[in-house]
Amino acid sequence: MDFTGLIAYPVTPFDAEGRVSHEDLRGFVGALASSGVDAITVLGSSGSFAYLDRAERSSVARTAIEAVDGRLPVAVGISSVGTREVLDAAVDAQVAGAAGLVLSPVSYVPLTDDEVLTQVRAVCEATDLPVCLYNNPGTTQFDYSLRVVAELSALPEVVAFKDTAADAATFNARHAELAALVPGGALSHGVSGDVLMMSGEIAADAWHSGPAALLPAYYSRLRSAVVAGDQSEIDRVRHVLAPLVDHVAGLRKISGLHLLARACGVAAGDPRPPLLPSPGSELRELGRLLDVLEAEFGDR
Repeated sequence: MDFTGLIAYPVTPFDAEGRVSHEDLRGFVGALASSGVDAITVLGSSGSFAYLDRAERSSVARTAIEAVDGRLPVAVGISSVGTREVLDAAVDAQVAGAAGLVLSPVSYVPLTDDEVLTQVRAVCEATDLPVCLYNNPGTTQFDYSLRVVAELSALPEVVAFKDTAADAATFNARHAELAALVPGGALSHGVSGDVLMMSGEIAADAWHSGPAALLPAYYSRLRSAVVAGDQSEIDRVRHVLAPLVDHVAGLRKISGLHLLARACGVAAGDPRPPLLPSPGSELRELGRLLDVLEAEFGDR
C-alpha cells in the first residue's frame, strides 16, 4: 500500500447500547469500497480508536477488511498511549489482513523526537506492513519536524506521511521541502485537514479525510479537479461542498461526523461516551447543505 489518492476514514458505528455495530460497519465500509475512493483507513481519529479496547479494535479491523474483500487497500490505525499497545495493535492488524498501518504519536505526556523515533522503529521491527506517519499536533502536542520524517523515511516500512499545516501555502512549502529531503518520490506526503482540502490549492500525494467516507463522490470530484488544475471545476465543487465541510469542522470532533452520517442516511449511532452527540438542532442545517450538493451534482 502506498497511501496515495483519496483515503477515506470511516466512523465506527455504535448501537443504542454503545457496542460496536458490526452489521452497520460491514454495510458502510462495503459500500464505501465501491464509491470511488482509493483506499480506506479504519480506526483513525474518525473511527474512535481511542475509545475502543484491544479486542474491539481487532474485530473492527477484521470486519472492515472482510467487507472490502480485496477491492481496495484497507489500512488500520494503531495509535495508542503506550508503545506496548501500539505494537499489539500492529500485530493484530497484520493478522487481520491489513494493507498498511497509520500511526500518530499519542501520549499522555507529549513525546520527544527521540521517543517518536524509537517507537516508530519498534513498530517497523514488529511488522513488515507499510507505515504512514500521522502528524496531528492539535491532539498529540507533538509536531513532526521534516528532519525527523526524513530520518524515518529511511526505514523500508515507512512509506507515507499524513501532514497538516496552518494554511495551504504553508503545507505546499512543507511539501516542497520534504521532497528535497526525500527525493525520488519515495514517500507519499498527504494532507490531513478538510478545510485545507477545500482551499482547492493542495493536490499533495494523498487526501486523508473522515468526511470523505460519507461524501466520497464529491471529494473525489474535487480532488480530481485539483490534481488536473481544472480551476472551473474546482470553483464549482468548492462553491457547494466547502460550506458543508466548514459546518462539520465547526462541530465537535467525532460527534460531528456521527451527525453527518445520520444526515447522509448512514447508520452510525452516537459516539461512545464520554463524548456526547452533537445537538440534533444541527441536523436541519446539515440536511440543507446536503440538499444543495445533491441539487448541483445529483450524487453523493
